Amino acid sequence: MSKEVNDYYAKYFKDWLFLQHIDIKTALEMIKKKSETEIREIIGLSYNEIESLPAKYDIELTDPLSCELKGGTKLTEREKEFFALVKSGCSLEEISAKLMCSQNVVKTTIKIFIAKSLIGLYPDLKERF
Repeated sequence: MSKEVNDYYAKYFKDWLFLQHIDIKTALEMIKKKSETEIREIIGLSYNEIESLPAKYDIELTDPLSCELKGGTKLTEREKEFFALVKSGCSLEEISAKLMCSQNVVKTTIKIFIAKSLIGLYPDLKERF
């Protein structure tokens, strides 16, 4: 492996590895402790909308939140495409069909929304792990 590839993994591996220690339920509990204004500023959803994502998109509350984050707490262009469909009320099947991806990709992207919300609300979270 080249030095650039190793540097990439060294940098980003630490940025998301800690998320495997946090499950969806814990993340939602932590998010709920923040004000509605803070929550909306991070991802543009209310707490109730974030809380409804796992049930709506068939994600287990015991699932670890681990996922590779890109773009800090800001959504990448691809994530914005998913987010627009989520905001418009599309189902798991509809998002999967419209963006030509598997339902597992949709679920992972939903986890990324939750992870980015959590990290945006708790910027020092990575230091705990």
